[in-house]
Amino acid sequence: MKRIHPRGAVLMMSVLLSFLVVPVWATGAEQPIEAEETGEVTHTKEAETHLYPLVKYDFASLGSQGIHSPAAGLLLMNDELMLLGFYTRYGFTKSLEFGYPEVYHSIDLLLDGAKGNHQYIVLFKSEADKPILGGLASFQTAAVYGYRLLNTEHNSLVLGAGLAVSDFGIELEDGSPWPLIPVPLIRFNHESKLLSASFDFITGPNLSLTLMPENRVRVKADVRMDQFRDIHDLIFETELMYRFFGKDHPTGDFAGISAGIKNEGYSFAAEGKDEPVEVNYYSVFGSLDITLLKCTGGYVFDSRERYNGDDSSTMGRGFFLSIEGMYQF
Repeated sequence: MKRIHPRGAVLMMSVLLSFLVVPVWATGAEQPIEAEETGEVTHTKEAETHLYPLVKYDFASLGSQGIHSPAAGLLLMNDELMLLGFYTRYGFTKSLEFGYPEVYHSIDLLLDGAKGNHQYIVLFKSEADKPILGGLASFQTAAVYGYRLLNTEHNSLVLGAGLAVSDFGIELEDGSPWPLIPVPLIRFNHESKLLSASFDFITGPNLSLTLMPENRVRVKADVRMDQFRDIHDLIFETELMYRFFGKDHPTGDFAGISAGIKNEGYSFAAEGKDEPVEVNYYSVFGSLDITLLKCTGGYVFDSRERYNGDDSSTMGRGFFLSIEGMYQF
């Protein structure tokens, strides 16, 4: 799953979607697709608009602490536009230290559009005990525009800029936060039979790689950094995948299994607190993906919590479970 720190970088589009399951048929010929020829979004003729209800439930047992997180959302896609709305409720099973609340809410909204070489993104994210109502520290929003400068058989490059609004830790003379900063947009894509790769940067790097993307056996890796304090800020997920059917099979590439390792992270702003409460855990996991439903479970071998920005403590070992589903209308 994809997380940012309330006083840190604005959420980029790929981070917003990193915790969702968008199966192959949801990005197929009638949708905006990552084209093999260009590595960038292309548009098919007479493409239809489709609606995808999304549901998700996660549970993480970290030592003596547990986190329940049911979620639901909607994804709308056509040949030039993608709209996403997603809500998650996080509930801790035990009281947190220093008077932090046990319940938090996450709201994710995204508009991602393209017209020819022009691309635009508008996004909003809030992870807090009181979303939006908690002030600038409880949400982040940004609007960026980019232009595709490179468009070859295997590579594409989009450069642009925009503005972001949040509490970035920049204070005015009267102590109030400066809410507005400029942000760059960098999007690079590479598509070939050997490697599918994408790199996005707004205020932090986000890298996604798939080795042998057309083979039934693949290696996939996603890496990002929201802050740069220590190694625990490196959020990653790497997995070895086996797909039951090849892309030329009549049923399509709709099912498979995988095994991997990841570092998952959470961060929540709390009213009256200068710093967010943060949790991250390392785990090995296995997944079964049949497109409409994906089930993942794993063993947590290290987990940490952080209350005061730089001080962290170990929570212990445990396990996590995740069930994700979607349907196409």
